[in-house]
Amino acid sequence: MTASLDEYPQLIVELARRSTPVKITEAVILVCLILLAFVGNVLVCVTVFKSARLRTIPYMLITNLAVSDILMAIVCMPISLDVLISGKWPFSSSVCDMHGFFIFTFGIVSQVNMSVIAVNRYFAVCRPFDCKVVFTKRNSLIIIAILWILPSIASVPPLVGWGYYAFNPGKAFCIYPFNVNIIYTMIIQLLFIAFPMKLIVFSYAKCILAIRSSNRQIEGMVANPNSVGLESRKAREVRATWTMLFSTLGFSMCWLPVSVIDFIETSRGGGNLPRQVFMLNGFLIFLSSTINPFIYWLSNRDFRKAFRQVILCRARGNEILPVREMPQSTAQSSTIQSQS
Repeated sequence: MTASLDEYPQLIVELARRSTPVKITEAVILVCLILLAFVGNVLVCVTVFKSARLRTIPYMLITNLAVSDILMAIVCMPISLDVLISGKWPFSSSVCDMHGFFIFTFGIVSQVNMSVIAVNRYFAVCRPFDCKVVFTKRNSLIIIAILWILPSIASVPPLVGWGYYAFNPGKAFCIYPFNVNIIYTMIIQLLFIAFPMKLIVFSYAKCILAIRSSNRQIEGMVANPNSVGLESRKAREVRATWTMLFSTLGFSMCWLPVSVIDFIETSRGGGNLPRQVFMLNGFLIFLSSTINPFIYWLSNRDFRKAFRQVILCRARGNEILPVREMPQSTAQSSTIQSQS
């Protein structure tokens, strides 16, 4: 079944009749999101690639998340920008199918990737010895491949007649209307939203409890420059865990309103909300691909230091050193963490 381009006639009219200031404002906002998402996530990938200190399993997962956000910025967002500028869907129904497929896939990849990061943090903080067995480099590459394969498969049914993709003028992109096939909607909600969210809540709850129980020990080892081995590794793992928890919270703050809006829309039969609500929905989805680099910068000094090195070396035209000279304790902890 081909995509529907006239699913929401009232929203089509409202999109076409926007005032010039509204058109300019919406287009400028989306241009900023595109630039920030692309530049920020490319910087994340370059930083992890250039810094030996960050070439570990957790940051492999962060890089995978950044890749999905980059693809959202270069594949999906420009088409929505064209819609906001032209005031209509200027492409064929086949392009709408592909647009809906990619937005659906990249969104699911991001959500599932967040849950795998949370599980990795649970093993690293609560079960560090099992972490070395479960999250080997080979296993992590397999997990990353699955993170792309399963969402891609899950996004295919609307292309083959189990529902369909439709242009939503309020959101300025094509997406699966959740009210057209309740069974498929429930499968997606359970497998790729509810289950990952349960993993995230369980994993970070366990991490926070573990961190609190050893808080005094961690404070003592951070204050003691002679701490080495397992203690230093714990400090690094805790910092990484807080960074990824903040990243997940930022992601959830974007997607929770999106889920609420989608639920209300589905219960009301689809397309029966004000255009401004749908526009907020679309912008929040795109914003979720933008905020992570800023969270990494603000919350993790290892990442902040590596960011600065990449930026300064780019400005000077030099190559970044894999890692600066580190105290022996830090070097040992980095070696241990790279095995996790």
